Amino acid sequence: MAKDSEPTISKGLRNEMLKIILLNHLSRHAGYPYELLKAIESKKVFMFKGLTKNDLYNAINSLEKQGFIKGRVVMKGAQAQKHYVHTAKGKKIVIASRRAMIKSFTEVNKLMKGELNG
Repeated sequence: MAKDSEPTISKGLRNEMLKIILLNHLSRHAGYPYELLKAIESKKVFMFKGLTKNDLYNAINSLEKQGFIKGRVVMKGAQAQKHYVHTAKGKKIVIASRRAMIKSFTEVNKLMKGELNG
């Protein structure tokens, strides 16, 4: 446990969870980095405490390179913002990750009830 009694996770797992959360958010509506950062911060999830803009941009860049999201420039007055949406490939990942999480939570629930062997 961390000093402030919060569980710790590896940086790699944190980054992958951030990508899944971003994809999930973008599956509902387009977003731009500042709005995405604020949405994640508002959830106050322990693993994203101290999330930086750099962490977010790294995750966005990775998702875009993998073809899971795509960006487009939107003008807001004289300011350009890059808005992101998920792609068909990203949608498949969102669906698959939801199924995997449900399966995982079901398995953990069985473990807690002593229903699984081994």
